[in-house]
Amino acid sequence: MKALKFCGIALASGLILGVFFGGYIGRTWAAGGAILWEVSAAAGYEQLASLQSDQADPDHARQALLGFTDFSRSMTKLHSAQGDKALLVDTGRTYLRLAAIEELAGNSNLSHKYVLDAQQSFKSMGRKISEQDLNQQVAKIVASARLSSPPS
Repeated sequence: MKALKFCGIALASGLILGVFFGGYIGRTWAAGGAILWEVSAAAGYEQLASLQSDQADPDHARQALLGFTDFSRSMTKLHSAQGDKALLVDTGRTYLRLAAIEELAGNSNLSHKYVLDAQQSFKSMGRKISEQDLNQQVAKIVASARLSSPPS
């Protein structure tokens, strides 16, 4: 009778511990899976926007890049994406590309706004980059775009 009582207590204890630890491990894996899906979605969207902007006219390139920045902004509001520095880097680079598009189009005010947005994105990940350095990066992108575009 004592052995049966001991086995019952051991079984109940094991079940209780199994439920608690199993629940904890399940939540941890589920959270990890969510982070993986979110990171994959952001990386895929960034690639798509980049390819679209490389192959498109300035208006469609602008739309593709702005679509990614909107998506990125919504992603950063998710708890699981709070520490995703790669997303912030991609967003900052996208703003620099937008600034270059606007610079080529002669919209210097909008270009400046995008440089400031890029600076804020980089600052959010802990990197302070001066506006002058970012403007130099935009100038390099503009020069590269002018070299690679066919003559009109």
